[in-house]
Parts: sequence; structure tokens; C-alpha cells
Amino acid sequence: MLTRSISLSTIGRNRLILIMTILLITIALIARAAAVTGARSRRIKSAPPARQNPATVQGQSTPERIEMESITLTPRGFEPSAIIRPPGAFYIAIDNRSGLQDELTFRLDLVDGRRLRESRLPEGHLEWRQLVDLPPGRYVVTEANHPDWVCFVTITAQ
Repeated sequence: MLTRSISLSTIGRNRLILIMTILLITIALIARAAAVTGARSRRIKSAPPARQNPATVQGQSTPERIEMESITLTPRGFEPSAIIRPPGAFYIAIDNRSGLQDELTFRLDLVDGRRLRESRLPEGHLEWRQLVDLPPGRYVVTEANHPDWVCFVTITAQ
């Protein structure tokens, strides 16, 4: 009888050790998951709250949609090399895929040479955006240090 009670208490002790081990592993995994999730949530910044146009909220008007003309700067120059569009405000968007990391200077001129805008793209930046509202006419976008890199912009009468 004594042998039987010893074996039952040994089995009970082994079972208790197994349960405690499983419990400790579970707690450790939960703590690790919480630490990883907490670190990840500190790295992700929340987006700023959306701003609403007061006129739109009151139902008085709808916001005007502004178009974008995308231009890619490659090692060979601007692509496309010409844009034709109707009058109205639009963004000129230049994406630097030329491989140059230097500061770039973009110029918007009338074809006759009169400068309208000059903007710098800081060293290491790859995107430049400029809101323009040009009257009908012919314009040229260039980069100051590469006069052969040209994109003609034509604004039609209508």
C-alpha cells in the first residue's frame, strides 16, 4: 500500500510540474507578444485627422479636384518630354529616377525664356510637387545643371 501511495504522489508531482511549466511558457509568450506589439505601435504614427472643407460640410459646394501631371526624371531627361493640357490649376509632379542624389533645381519658364518659377529639390529627395495655374501658352520645365533635360508644357485655350 505504501508503494502505491508513493507512485501516486510522484505522478501528482510530475503533473504539477508539467502544468506549471506550460503556465510559465504561456506567460512568457504572452509577455513577448505584448512587447513586440507595443514596440510596433510606437513605430507607426497615426495619420492626422482629416480636415473637412466647411463649405462642403454645410452642403454649399463641393471641393474642386486638382489634377496632377506626372513627370519622371531619368538619366536621359524628362519623360514625357511634352504635356498638353487645358487651362486650370494642376500639380506638376517630378519623380527623380535619374540616379542623381545631388540637389536639383527645377525651372518653369515661358518658351521665350522668361522664368516663372525656380524650385530646389534638396539632396537625397526624390519627389517634387508644385501647384501651378498657367494661362494658355507654351512653357518649358528644365533642370538647371542639365539644359538638355526638357519637358514642354502646352496649355491650350480650352
